[in-house]
Amino acid sequence: MSTIRIAVVGLGMGKLHVAGYLKHPGAEVVAVADLDESRFAAIREMVPGIRTYVDYREMLRVEKPALVSVAVPNSLHEEISCAALESGADVLCEKPMSVDLPSALRMRDKAETTGRKLYINFSQRFGAFGRTARSLVDAGELGPIYHAYCQWTRRDGIPRFGGWFGRKEMSGGGPLIDLGVHRLDFVFWLMGDAKPLTVSAVTHDRLGTALGRKHNKPFDVEDLATGLIRTDSGASILFDISWTGFQVKKEQQVLRLLGEKGSIEGSPGPHGDYTLYFCHNLAGNAYNSTPVDPTPEASSFETLVDCLLTGDPFPATTEDGIRLQAVLDALYESARVGREIEVDALQAHARG
Repeated sequence: MSTIRIAVVGLGMGKLHVAGYLKHPGAEVVAVADLDESRFAAIREMVPGIRTYVDYREMLRVEKPALVSVAVPNSLHEEISCAALESGADVLCEKPMSVDLPSALRMRDKAETTGRKLYINFSQRFGAFGRTARSLVDAGELGPIYHAYCQWTRRDGIPRFGGWFGRKEMSGGGPLIDLGVHRLDFVFWLMGDAKPLTVSAVTHDRLGTALGRKHNKPFDVEDLATGLIRTDSGASILFDISWTGFQVKKEQQVLRLLGEKGSIEGSPGPHGDYTLYFCHNLAGNAYNSTPVDPTPEASSFETLVDCLLTGDPFPATTEDGIRLQAVLDALYESARVGREIEVDALQAHARG
């Protein structure tokens, strides 16, 4: 079997990238790069003999990987992805695509001028929950989808408090761009070619800001976001996303997709565990069906290696990243100005 030479930049989330690639016999993880050398020991245990670098540019120059995984703070996505594309590699960039739409557009331009592929790691499209839900949609079991609701809220879950997640210049925002990016991408993916027309959002930062002051830690992003998205088909999407807030459960994840023939309702867990119900009618009676022992499905990393080896398209593209980045930017702008925002108008402004 042919193999794909892979390098990973960033060993926070990137450690999961390495583990994901190692599950595929066609993946050869040859090198990693991170500014924190203390992270290398764990990677060497996973991949004996792997080359490690503090300077990712040196790694690109020496190793010449065919695929580079970029798993660094959001503000570095553009710089490192573009450098990898220029080196001749294809790129899998962690979500979100970048901190804002202008940056994401520059990343797309770089992929086009270099002739390389830029993929976005919308990981929750993969695995059993995502593929089961998509199979129901593709089979027409839901009929036209007219409304969706998604939630990912935590009682006390600000990631790495005091670090880059809570600094807008590095993250681009709070839970909306961190957790909401998963939920909203998932909904748009299940809705197919739905085009977002307008958005309206409200954000709050009361608890996170108070914690920052109490512990003298930087925090200048939202800790909760809620809003409404309207699409060109007339469909609506409601969402609630938060890192912290007083609620019964430590973490609550909900997805509800309403169609004219049936609906999907479930809780896609963060580590592959989930519940999923297909709500529909049979013979005039209401039924709630759930999969029995669903077959484990390949992760985004295994799927990407398969696609690179076979030439099949990878189902999380640059254009998917652009669409979602535009929605995120519009939602943040709506929260800032306190009114509904047209997504096309924002995109036109971003393009200059």
